[in-house]
Amino acid sequence: MIRFKIDLESTELLDRITTIYNFKRDTITGRIALSLSLEKGKKFTEETLSLAQNGREYTPTSNLFGRLINDTDNFVLYKTIFDQHYNNELSENEFIRLYKLHLKDGLDLWKQQLDNSDITKGEHISILLKPIKKGLTLRSNTPHISIDRKKTEIKEFKDLLSFEIGKSENNEPIIIKINDLREFDNRNIAIAGMAGSGKTQLIKDILYQISKNSNDELKFIFFDYKGEGNPEQLKSFLEAANAEFVDIVNDGGVNFNPFLSINLDERQRPFSIRAFVDTISTFVPKMGVSQENIIISLINDLLDRKNGSYPTINELFNDLENYYEENGIRQDTLYSVIRDLSTNIFNCNPNNPSILSKSLYLNLPPALSDTLRQLVVFLLLRFFNSYFTSTNDCEPQDHIFPIRYVIVIDEAHIYLKNKNARKALEDLLRLLRSKGVIVVMLSQGVEDYKTKDFDFASQVQLPICLNIQNKDYKAISNFVGTPNSRYKLETEIKKLDSGKGLINIGDPKIIELRQWWRTKREENL
Repeated sequence: MIRFKIDLESTELLDRITTIYNFKRDTITGRIALSLSLEKGKKFTEETLSLAQNGREYTPTSNLFGRLINDTDNFVLYKTIFDQHYNNELSENEFIRLYKLHLKDGLDLWKQQLDNSDITKGEHISILLKPIKKGLTLRSNTPHISIDRKKTEIKEFKDLLSFEIGKSENNEPIIIKINDLREFDNRNIAIAGMAGSGKTQLIKDILYQISKNSNDELKFIFFDYKGEGNPEQLKSFLEAANAEFVDIVNDGGVNFNPFLSINLDERQRPFSIRAFVDTISTFVPKMGVSQENIIISLINDLLDRKNGSYPTINELFNDLENYYEENGIRQDTLYSVIRDLSTNIFNCNPNNPSILSKSLYLNLPPALSDTLRQLVVFLLLRFFNSYFTSTNDCEPQDHIFPIRYVIVIDEAHIYLKNKNARKALEDLLRLLRSKGVIVVMLSQGVEDYKTKDFDFASQVQLPICLNIQNKDYKAISNFVGTPNSRYKLETEIKKLDSGKGLINIGDPKIIELRQWWRTKREENL
């Protein structure tokens, strides 16, 4: 979650207006001030000077944007409003800068009206009633827009989803009710453990239980970045979890068209294409602005020619090849990557079922370059982000939050070290939280989840620390959460070993981890 400071003048105005209206928190005042600025149509340009950072600081726990009914932070809602207001997909830094400018603008507008009103006669209340009344009038006149649900619906698992992650030292099973809102308001999972700690065996066991306990209704995708999967060795797991194994190299690619992440709506298409190209440039070495513009232009031309349908990567490569030849451009890294994506990675058969309709174990062997392996993962993640964002939020029933899909990202530290990839993961965790998607990240150490610009552990409700090399108390407590007793956590950290895990639910405790190899033997799978 974001952390930033506003200017001193805005801080003083916030406190003054909050006191006048007797609001419980200054964040309420801030949200109203923001709406007053946006309602006037105010826009700031890149040339507008940034404000000083000498006032109040807002942190991940400030509840700055308020929360939805299912206790989901409204950051995404505000970010979307700003994107639409500026007709651009803003970065987080751009959003924060504009937020502070609009906050100050709205507070100044509010102050001017208060200075010209008689508070003793309740005129300050009338100031707020006018925009509220206007908003209600606009809402009553808003036409209903029907949506093609065939493109956006996916089956929801609406029952309680639980699985065991291990047993306590007293041999009591540790059951995780992942979509019970009384226990978890966030369904993302992070697992940290070095090689041999048991994290791969643990996640296989969890996926098996999810498949079994949902009667195979919940589907998942497992990105095996190490590419060590062997279909014969994985046979029992694949059969038990009802999953398909795809080796990107040996099976001739995966049946998927990455262009599906592009929104064909004329208003959204430019931003979707830009996001698609940004994903490519994140991982393609030395890809410059001119190359990005070439790809954007070629994709636009392709979409125009296809007239409402999606092109294939193969068609993009053909156009790119012709463009390079006609303009005398030498083959470069971009050329090689698009060629490899079209010939070895993505098979775009329109008759294939949706990639979301089945569970998939995607093996990415080292025979592929790091560039291609990472790009495959993020082109698929881009699609998931686009697809689920187009769906309605899941509606909790009583205390149960419906689940739609599970994404497992192995070797997550590979991406967390890349600033641009890190941003994409951050967006994924935030945007999919209300869409019923569980994101599971596996990494080698707890420190991987905390970076300069974002604390990924803050977006995870279930962190599980396995045996790790760096057993620093501060790093582990940042990952699993501050314990009730430092002594208790320090004591449990000393017990970490292969096959054991540390959780901080209620109190820190060491557990004997569930392992797929053991479950397979015990259940004769």
